[in-house]
Amino acid sequence: MQKINNDNTWGILSLWYNWMLGYGAITLLIILSLWVRPLYLPFIAFAMQGGIFLLIRRNRAKALPSCFILPFIVTRVLFWTGVVMVIINYLHMSGIAANIFSAENLNPSIPFIAVLITTPITSLITGWGVWNRNKLSFCRDCRMRNGGPAERGFLGKLYTQEGNYQVATLFLIATLVAIASWTYYLVLYVNVSLTPLDKFFFVWLRVILWIASSIYLALRYIGLLGYYRQNVQGSLMRHGRSTRLRFILICDDRVAVLPPESDPDRMVDLDERLDTPIQTYISRRDNLSFYDAEQYLIAMAHITPPVDLRFMYSNLMGNADCNIFHYLCFLTDEQRKELDTANPRIIWLNLSQLAEAINTKVMAPLLSAEMVRLHTIAMAWKTYFPDGKRRYAIKHYKPTFRIADIKDWNVDYNNPHWIYVADNNQDTPFYHCRRFWRKYVNGIGQ
Repeated sequence: MQKINNDNTWGILSLWYNWMLGYGAITLLIILSLWVRPLYLPFIAFAMQGGIFLLIRRNRAKALPSCFILPFIVTRVLFWTGVVMVIINYLHMSGIAANIFSAENLNPSIPFIAVLITTPITSLITGWGVWNRNKLSFCRDCRMRNGGPAERGFLGKLYTQEGNYQVATLFLIATLVAIASWTYYLVLYVNVSLTPLDKFFFVWLRVILWIASSIYLALRYIGLLGYYRQNVQGSLMRHGRSTRLRFILICDDRVAVLPPESDPDRMVDLDERLDTPIQTYISRRDNLSFYDAEQYLIAMAHITPPVDLRFMYSNLMGNADCNIFHYLCFLTDEQRKELDTANPRIIWLNLSQLAEAINTKVMAPLLSAEMVRLHTIAMAWKTYFPDGKRRYAIKHYKPTFRIADIKDWNVDYNNPHWIYVADNNQDTPFYHCRRFWRKYVNGIGQ
């Protein structure tokens, strides 16, 4: 139990560390511009990008990786900042800038002011992150490797919320700073040398903002830590260091779900939604025999063996609360009757009803994640080869998906490569370029 608390506590504190690292790298580049010659400054930006990139790769290899979305976005900021600086230096050194701008507007000793480059680029890239939110390739890759927020427990929900919050906060700061900096530059700045007032406005005021925002987020995460210890820690103590078993029950073309209890004397839990009727917690295990899983199912579902049970996938990394094993169980009509008799509240949904329950968010997040994974991997497997090339000559052709056919498919739902294929295949624009970019530039390594 102590390890769960330590892991979740570090998960909260790592968010503050990532803010200090990400925003601090941009701020450090601005500070260094006071002493480093403009010719060398872009190479420092590239070096900082490479250093953060290595930290991202190391984080991805951990059993409990933290949310590095902000440092990832900062690597893009540093890269494009360096590119723009290189271009400006080239224009000055080649004399092209002198042919474009008048002499009084040029100062060879100060070809650019770092904050006037970093803040607009930061605003644009973080704005792109705010617009796309969890659709960024970095976030999709994280879900592919570690599972979605519901599958990662407390940390998954925390990282989803705070990752978006940090990106939005940096976007707001960068936008305001970019507007203020360019206004000062156009109205008050004289392009001769940097006066003490210029240095304060272009450099030291940015340092003050970084310190102030770091203090604010430190207080925010101290508050989240207090919330965790008061509201979440107690519920985790009931299960301790555990393993969670979940069984998705299928009969013909329908899936069994259990609605929340309707008890007027019971406090309403807003998190309770339609979920699978058979699930349990057991003592922590890193692997589970098929026989043991079958015995748990038979005992909880009150059905007569034999049962057609298939392993679906597992979440062994990324969740400090527990690991999860997911199974598919295909019932006969007789076993369905036994299950309905043992638990009359169970209802059976067809494909369209499942889709409606997911879209209207009346289905439990974890069951929604299971259904989405099942559909995504099955459709990728039916449509494409493992290398992403189409199985059929018809572009954008999508085969049919029927719940009743799932038992006849030999699909490895535990292989995240099929999620990657669903995202990057021959039907996506610039298929080969995207594969190259994801492997060698994004660092996803597929």
